[in-house]
Amino acid sequence: MTKALIRLFIRDAENTHDARVREQYGVLSGAVGIACNVFLFILKVVIGLVTGSISIAADAFNNLSDGLSCLISIVGFKVSGKAPDAKHPFGYGRTEYIAGLVVSFIIVLVGFEFFKTSLDRIINPAPVTFSAILVVILAVSMLVKLWMGAFNVQIGRSIDSPVLMAAGQDSRNDVITTGVVILGMVAGQFTTLPVDGYVGVLVAAFIVWAGFGIARDTVAPLLGEAADPEIARSIEKIVMESDYIVGVHDLIVHNYGAGRSLASLHAEVPSDSDFVAVHEVIDEAEKRVWQRTGVYVVIHMDPIDVNNEHVAALRGQVENELQGIDESLSMHDFRVVDGERQINLIFDVVIPFSYDKEAQRDLLLTIRNELQKIDYRYNPVVTFDHQM
Repeated sequence: MTKALIRLFIRDAENTHDARVREQYGVLSGAVGIACNVFLFILKVVIGLVTGSISIAADAFNNLSDGLSCLISIVGFKVSGKAPDAKHPFGYGRTEYIAGLVVSFIIVLVGFEFFKTSLDRIINPAPVTFSAILVVILAVSMLVKLWMGAFNVQIGRSIDSPVLMAAGQDSRNDVITTGVVILGMVAGQFTTLPVDGYVGVLVAAFIVWAGFGIARDTVAPLLGEAADPEIARSIEKIVMESDYIVGVHDLIVHNYGAGRSLASLHAEVPSDSDFVAVHEVIDEAEKRVWQRTGVYVVIHMDPIDVNNEHVAALRGQVENELQGIDESLSMHDFRVVDGERQINLIFDVVIPFSYDKEAQRDLLLTIRNELQKIDYRYNPVVTFDHQM
């Protein structure tokens, strides 16, 4: 059914990097979500009124909040699909994340409200009517949610949308909460304890937990995440295909919404190269990265001395010592200032974020000691940085 809906409502569905196509996917997902959730809301409200079950009512309003979330998602995709302008030259892609954050707040609010209602049911118990046909109807709603989860996950993967992936996970969470509600209805027939209220508390807690999870997933890209390792490796590999370029470092990727990423990196080239030719090669590398990954990259050229055997030997010694200290360490921008009594080895070391200030001081001392075991004249001048 998912493929049929995509064929019916989305033009040029394969071109998922196109903002207009992404918008169509988002609107389709939201529209399907609204239709399904409104249907489930009406169904469960009726069941809740007939049976007097607060847990079913809680689950019904959870579906209503999901429908509202789908509406906000549609608005988010519509705004994020707007073309860049003078005020926002990088586009409106991050609106999609803001929409996801608003959705998470609504989910958390609904969860807290039904937590209070369920707590009141525990304090003031009321009988719950049980019917096998009602259980069957709730089971049908679970099947609907299972399909919605698979639908959103498939579309979310197609367009690399964290909001739709979160919506898919939320639908799967709803399957679990409805299953718990059914268990509560059944258990309530064999005890005088207010099982329905306890189950309502569990459902409410699950709703709140899901809301916080979605908030976490949408806040992360708004704050600025590290580059996706796969994208980073792809960019570096594409750039390294170029003539003259012998190394890359300091790759930084800025995400302005799905399908809108900008990057910068430093490319090491031999210092005795024809720099006009190198400039052309770098321009070509930037174009290849854009064509293959959809990331707009700016490359800074770093000339290094690769033909000096003495410098190459010193570089090899330093690299070996760094690997012996910690295999996660790497270096770049290596230069040498020779002297009779002191040889300055100037380079940058890329360290993990786990290295705090004290660990950095210890590492610098270790590097100095290990290099001076080779030659007491070695004076490492080290700058620490991080892989972005």
